[in-house]
Amino acid sequence: MVTLRAGEILLAFIFIAGGLSTLRNPMPRVEEIARLHFPFPALAVRVNAAMMMVAGAALALNIQARLASGVLAVLLALTTAFGHAFWTEQGPRRELQAVNFFKNLAILGGLLLVTQIR
Repeated sequence: MVTLRAGEILLAFIFIAGGLSTLRNPMPRVEEIARLHFPFPALAVRVNAAMMMVAGAALALNIQARLASGVLAVLLALTTAFGHAFWTEQGPRRELQAVNFFKNLAILGGLLLVTQIR
């Protein structure tokens, strides 16, 4: 049980830190999803970041951990599809986006495990 809690806390850090970073400097992400014609990109980026921080904190604090990890899984799936669309890129940018895409899939796998264990 200790390793599960440690894993949940470690998993939560990426969402709390990433959400805070995005709220502090949203424009690169806003520009990224605006290129893909995502509706209301500035609002979407800010809401996504805030929700990731709240759900990440809930997971870290063991407050409705199963629900929190499920919410994070949905948010991460959307973020991965729209924010790391490597198939729309060329050259080194494609490689970078592909690495981030597959890294996010690994994190998504961890979140799905938490939803099943809890």
